[in-house]
Amino acid sequence: METISYKDSNYFSKLMLNYINEDESLKNFYQLFPSKNNYIEQAKNKLENYNHREILVKQISQQMQELDLSKKQQKNLKKLGEKNTVTITTGHQLNLFTGPIFFFYKIMQVIKACKELNKEQDEINYVPIFWMATEDHDFEEINHFKYNERIIHWSKPYGGPVGRLSTDGLQEVFDYFLMLIPNGNKKEQLKELIDQSYLSNDKLTDATRKLVHLLFKDYGLLMIDGDDKELKKIMVPTFEKELIESTSYQHVILQNKKLEELGYSIQVNPREINLFYFPNDNSRERIVEQNGNYFVNNTSIKFSKEEIINDLHVNPEKFSPNVILRPLYQETILPNVAYIGGGGEIAYWFQLKEMFKSFEIDFPLLVLRNSMLIRTEKQFEKQQKIGLSNEELFLNSLDIIKKRAIDSSKIAPQLPELEKELKSIFDKLENLSELTESSFADMIQAQKTKQLKGFEKVKKRLIHAEVKKNEELLNRIDSLLTCLSQQNGLQERIKNFSDFDYVNLQYFIDFIYDSIQPFAFEFIINTLDEKP
Repeated sequence: METISYKDSNYFSKLMLNYINEDESLKNFYQLFPSKNNYIEQAKNKLENYNHREILVKQISQQMQELDLSKKQQKNLKKLGEKNTVTITTGHQLNLFTGPIFFFYKIMQVIKACKELNKEQDEINYVPIFWMATEDHDFEEINHFKYNERIIHWSKPYGGPVGRLSTDGLQEVFDYFLMLIPNGNKKEQLKELIDQSYLSNDKLTDATRKLVHLLFKDYGLLMIDGDDKELKKIMVPTFEKELIESTSYQHVILQNKKLEELGYSIQVNPREINLFYFPNDNSRERIVEQNGNYFVNNTSIKFSKEEIINDLHVNPEKFSPNVILRPLYQETILPNVAYIGGGGEIAYWFQLKEMFKSFEIDFPLLVLRNSMLIRTEKQFEKQQKIGLSNEELFLNSLDIIKKRAIDSSKIAPQLPELEKELKSIFDKLENLSELTESSFADMIQAQKTKQLKGFEKVKKRLIHAEVKKNEELLNRIDSLLTCLSQQNGLQERIKNFSDFDYVNLQYFIDFIYDSIQPFAFEFIINTLDEKP
């Protein structure tokens, strides 16, 4: 296993690079930096203020009661009921068949972080939690995954929280998918996963829960669904304050302004009320306040202030936090100390610290998830033969060849000096022009611009000619990067776990687990042994 810096991968924002380097300007946007030592300090703080353990354990137990829990899951569920237990959490949408492979990296990092922290001390128990984003309503983001350059797509009418969607139509989707996979052990394992999850459950929440369970049960992972009436009862005071005072809006707007003043982009913009309403299973609409009345967008539903507060107390399950309030919901109901997420996720958490403070909820450690590039042994051999560095695996093939062409050219090194000489000639002519009429100076300036543009064209043609001489090498580099799915983005955001070459799925999952470095901030590159 090897690593490169996140900076050298060229795929991480200035905000994330500054964060992992503990830039002073960002320290007001989070509580504690996620160094290993700070997990215990954060846990102690959280345990002092947390008091929802009984209801949490009861609801997770009910949500997972249809699953055949592994011994590690049973042990972690029991631990969760103990007063010295905290959680480390990651969350994700209910992407079809997990979506891109980084889904595995997030979950495995949570699991491995807990294991390492538990191994090193016994003062505090750490339990891994996967938060299922069942209340999201963007079906177009979750209804597909990629296999062998084909998009496996689930098409159906939709609306409302995706977790409540019927799994009707998935039989045909997965029949087509499995038809693309060569016969063998891998195909049989994937078919078994699909049969036991998507084809054995009527709702997407239950299907996804079962899939995640089958993949990670032996690691002790627990899952939680926030679309739960009993859990939302805990949030009634928070939601009531949000409806009446627009609390989150006021604090997030101020944080956004501070981030923008530092030159960072804003991930999400708050609304005056950051809550949705469920009129039914097929609808999730924004709540809007106007002149003391509350309206549910795109419906005829209208409340007075008293009526909506009463409805909140009687039917809390009808109220749903948006992207601004969802983290607060998570951190209220869980004894959580750290959230592990991608760069985009962590960036919007930076907007939330003051909102958390106003609701008197502990702000968790924010952990940038591991990123990883997986290559096979054959691909690694090709990389070595071509002479590609690990950093070059993150570049475009044409850019690599251009650089090599310039570095190896006998002509290219002379061009900067020739360009300098050309500029010098025109500078001398400009000095001479001061001795005559101004129109002559204008003509010289125009010629200078024209000649320098022409020289730039000569340079480009030269580089093109040098690249042409290396066409075979270009094709080999292009072929390798395409196989790695690194040509137009990161592999981890493109390939599904089914798209990798392995004979035994459990071996592949264990390989990912072994590769994860939960307390490091580097881009991991590892070579997958092609063995059963």
